[in-house]
Amino acid sequence: MSSYTRIPSLDGLRAVSILLVLIGHAYGHYFKAYIDLANLGVRMFFVISAYLIVGILYQDVQKNRFSIKWFYFKRLMRTFPAFYTYLAVILILLVGVGFFELNQFWRAPLFLENYHPRYLWKYQQWFVGHSWSLAVEEQFYILIAFLFYFYNKSKISKNGLILILFACMIIAPMVRSSYMIIGGIPKILTGSIHRSFETVVDSLAIGGLLALVSSKTIGEYKWVGFFKHKNGYLFLIIIAIQFLNSSFVRELFGLKIRFVYNLFGLSIINVLLAVIVFNSINFTRRTMYVHLLNSRVVVFIGMLSYSIYLWQQVWLYKWDFPIYCKGIGILGSSLVSYYLIENKFMKWRNQILVKTNRNKKA
Repeated sequence: MSSYTRIPSLDGLRAVSILLVLIGHAYGHYFKAYIDLANLGVRMFFVISAYLIVGILYQDVQKNRFSIKWFYFKRLMRTFPAFYTYLAVILILLVGVGFFELNQFWRAPLFLENYHPRYLWKYQQWFVGHSWSLAVEEQFYILIAFLFYFYNKSKISKNGLILILFACMIIAPMVRSSYMIIGGIPKILTGSIHRSFETVVDSLAIGGLLALVSSKTIGEYKWVGFFKHKNGYLFLIIIAIQFLNSSFVRELFGLKIRFVYNLFGLSIINVLLAVIVFNSINFTRRTMYVHLLNSRVVVFIGMLSYSIYLWQQVWLYKWDFPIYCKGIGILGSSLVSYYLIENKFMKWRNQILVKTNRNKKA
């Protein structure tokens, strides 16, 4: 996507997402009974990532430069080097402190951690547990690229793409809910709910729809226009809905409330997250929110978000040292990862793309 440039507001939203993850992991023991901020942060990542990837693929097809081979190459160079560097360091650490256990580790390098049932978890799993979201994204990249391959070959229309993504938005809540009430479903699926691909694909699907449906069409919805400068209110609504999945609420109202959350609540959260992304891109009136989202510090945090996401996991383990030391460790590790690994491989990738006349930055 040669015309692609970084969108500061989206980097700002990435910063919000990673901060939710950090707060959720660092202080989750204080409020985990009420809200899972880390999972909410990951869902925002999904919407943003799918919006960008589907938008890039769509433009590539429109400009007659789509190549599934080069798409996979770009994604591999973007995600693999930093991730496998992290895994190599963690492997050495786990072996060194006597934590390593193959049954808790093997899914991560194969991008299958999102099918690691909770009943199999042990404390060693923490160090690679966050790779479930990376697994989901890699699985999405594989599938969405094939869909655009058929779209490029005129075997699927744009409306067909939209219909497939919309179907994912409808089917995923039904799958989540069915795991709660239908017996005989393998535990590898029911034990991976909210992480397995089929139970979270709706967050990615709505990001893809946001990229395919024109801004003018979305803007015609009056309720979207009503919230165009009210993202703060949308966040409050999202937090309130997320609260429905808390153990506190379940103790009061039973599992029925969790069924409602899985069937309807998460769908509403996904839609509102997409509206927040839409607003942040299209409505840039210099409100305090927009100013903050586009500030240098926030945008820089957003640029570091992938490395921060990787390395926060090891630092936020139950090590017995102060939180500010953990914060310094996260920042230092992320800077090293970003500048010495991510940036280096991105530059090498772009050099190869230039040489092959395929400079489609992603």
